[in-house]
Amino acid sequence: MTQKQLGAGLGWAQAHVSEIENGKVDPRLSNVVQMARLVDHELMLIPTALIPAVRAMISGKLEQPLWSIEEEDEGSRQL
Repeated sequence: MTQKQLGAGLGWAQAHVSEIENGKVDPRLSNVVQMARLVDHELMLIPTALIPAVRAMISGKLEQPLWSIEEEDEGSRQL
């Protein structure tokens, strides 16, 4: 996807997309979400402790559970 195509899909000028790409503009989180959704992706926040489990699920190499409810109950954190 070109900068022009991305900009057109978001209603932005190509120059603005270029500034983001070159680090001259720091986009808002809502703009990053818009960009991701335009290319059929979704942003997610994953607890650091669960990153290995998510990576295993994505890779298809999950042989045994890396997480269980019982483990969460023992060390659960209050938000």
